[in-house]
This record gives sequence, C-alpha cells and structure tokens, in this order.
Amino acid sequence: MASTKTKHTTIYVATAAAVATKIVGVRQAGVPDGQASQIDISSWDDDFDQFVSGRKSTGSTTIEVIFDAAAHETLEAKYQSGEVMEFLVLAPASDSAAAVAPTVTASAFAAVTAVDNIKFKGYISNFAVAMADNDVWRGTITIQGTGPRTITKKSP
Repeated sequence: MASTKTKHTTIYVATAAAVATKIVGVRQAGVPDGQASQIDISSWDDDFDQFVSGRKSTGSTTIEVIFDAAAHETLEAKYQSGEVMEFLVLAPASDSAAAVAPTVTASAFAAVTAVDNIKFKGYISNFAVAMADNDVWRGTITIQGTGPRTITKKSP
C-alpha cells in the first residue's frame, strides 16, 4: 500500500472569485469528518436494537500553523467575516516538490487530477494564537466543515 508523505503537502483556500491563498507554516492539519446520525428503527418485536444510518453531520478540524501576521492576514479577515470558502489539500507532486498551485474560478477550485487531493467547504470558526516561553507564536485555525468532502485520486 502506498503512503502519502506530508512533506510538500499544500493547503489552499479560495479566498476570492479567482484567488487561491496558500496556508503557510502548516505543522498539522486535518479534514472535517462526517459522522452519520443513528435512526432507531427498533420495535417491540425486536430482540436487539435496530438502527439505520441517518444524515451525516459535517464536523470540524484544525490546522496548526507557525503564526505570521502578514502571511495569515487574509485568513484572519475570513475568520472575522465567517464566510464559507472552499479548501483544497494537495498531495505532493514528488518527494521533492509540491503540487502546482490550483486555479480558482467563481470562488471554486478547478478539478485537480495531477495529484491526490481532498476538497471541502467550510468557514473558519476560530483562529487562536498562542505564545509559550522559548517558542514561536503558533496559530490554531478551526474550520467548521459544511457539506460533503471530495477525495480525488491522481490520474494514471
């Protein structure tokens, strides 16, 4: 089974109609999950509880960054606005190179088939900055997902 290394993985946000903003200084990141609710269909005739899958509740995730006021200014503005945006996580093009920056049209990413990728929509629900002794400033960006995520495999 092949594995994807995080070195040269990139995360972009469609921050305007034709602008892809790269999230820089990433140390850790995730993608919102989508846990399905349980609908109880048990009746008096059942010996065990019976369930079916219900609607999926899109969760949240965090991205930890080395904070840079200038580099993260656009993300701070989007946090303040609460705007729903499209996010795109791109696997590296190789062990030594990042994928080519994506194209944005009408605030949405064009299809990417050169590398494995994950696309989802969400809004920045929190952008916390923390400082510790003998350390750098770190930011934790919390993204509340909305709707499904799309995982696209690299074209052969």
